[in-house]
Amino acid sequence: MKLGNENAFKDSYKALWKGARIGVVTNYTGVNKIFDRTIDRLIAGGANVTKLFAPEHGFYGVGRAGEHISREVDKKTGIEIESLYGEKRSMDVDLLEDIDVLIMEFQDVGARFYTYISTMFNVMETANQAGIPLVILDRPNPLGGTLIEGGGVDERYRSFVGDYDLPIRHGMTIGELAILYKYENNLDVELNIVKLEGWRREWYFSDTKLDWVPPSQNIPTFETSILYPGTAFIEGTNLSEGRGTTMPFQWIGAPWINGEEWSDALNILDIPGITFRPVMFKPTLSKHKNVTVEGVQIHVIDQRLVRPTEIGLHIIDQARRLYPNDFDWIKTEDDYFVDLIWGTSRYRHEFNQGRLVSEISQEWQEYASGFRKRREPYLLYT
Repeated sequence: MKLGNENAFKDSYKALWKGARIGVVTNYTGVNKIFDRTIDRLIAGGANVTKLFAPEHGFYGVGRAGEHISREVDKKTGIEIESLYGEKRSMDVDLLEDIDVLIMEFQDVGARFYTYISTMFNVMETANQAGIPLVILDRPNPLGGTLIEGGGVDERYRSFVGDYDLPIRHGMTIGELAILYKYENNLDVELNIVKLEGWRREWYFSDTKLDWVPPSQNIPTFETSILYPGTAFIEGTNLSEGRGTTMPFQWIGAPWINGEEWSDALNILDIPGITFRPVMFKPTLSKHKNVTVEGVQIHVIDQRLVRPTEIGLHIIDQARRLYPNDFDWIKTEDDYFVDLIWGTSRYRHEFNQGRLVSEISQEWQEYASGFRKRREPYLLYT
C-alpha cells in the first residue's frame, strides 16, 4: 500500500504545484512510512512552501483537547505556522494572499466529531472563496471503509464537533469526504485528491502494516481509535473518559462508581468484540482530577466485531440505571455537550425517559443505511 504522500511525488501530481507558492495544512502526522515529513520532502524536491497551517492540538500535537493554539514556527524550516484552532477556528481568506495552491494532509480517526474534518471543510470553503486549488494527500481511515454507525446532525446542533450532517462513524477517507462535501455544497474549488494505492475498504489500520502515529495525545493507540466513536460520548457526562491517564477512552469511571458492580452489569450484556474489567485510576487532569475513581477498562477482543457507538450507549445506560442520583449530563454555556456530540438533543431526552439502547441503535443504523447510498458516488476505493 502507498500513502497519498508517496504518490504525490509522481510527475503528474508535482505539476499541480510546480512553481507555485504553497501553503500546507498539516501537523506531525503528515509523514510517510519511514516518518519523513511531507513538508521536508516537498522542500527537498524544490517546492516553494511559504506557509503552514495547523488544526486542533497544533502542529506538534502538544495542545490539549479544546485548547486554543497560538501561531507557531516550524523549528526545522523556520516557516510560520498559522493556527486554525485559536481564538478563531477558521482560515481567513486574507491568509492566502501570498499563496497559489494549498496542500492538505493529516491522519483522521474516522469519527465525525474528531475536529480535523471540520477544519478540512472550512479550508475547502476558504479555498473556494479565494479561488485557490486544494490538493489533499489521502490517508487510510483507521476504522476501515465498510462499517457505518450512528445518527446525523440536526441543523440546530451543528458545531465544530459536528460541522456537517454525517454519521458518527462514516467509513470514508478524508479525500472521499472532501469530494462529498464539495459536490453536496456546490463548491467550485479545484479539488485534487492524491489517492492511496492498494488500500482496501475492509482494511483496518492494523492491516496497512503502518506504524501508528497518534493523531492527538488522547488517541495514543490504534485500539483507542476503535473505541473512540462511542466512548467519546462520555465527554458529555460527569463520568471520566480517562483523560489524564495512560488509557484515555478505554478507562471510564467516577468516584461514585462501584467498578465490580458496573463491570458485571456491562459484561452480562455480552457485547460483541469486547469485555469489561473493573479498574481504579486517578486522572491528572480534566474531570475528577487527582481523585481516585472506580470504573471499567474496555478490552478489545475482536476489532471487527466492535460497534463503538452501541458500546457508548450501553456504558451511559448502565451508569444511569445503577447510579441515577449521581450520573449527570454536562452543560456548556449554551448546550449540553452530548447534544453536540450526538447532533441532536433528542437522544438525551429519550435516555432520561428510559428509551432502550436497542431502539436508538436501530434508528441510527437506519440513518447509516441511507448514508451508505448517499456516499456511493464519492467513493475512491473498493
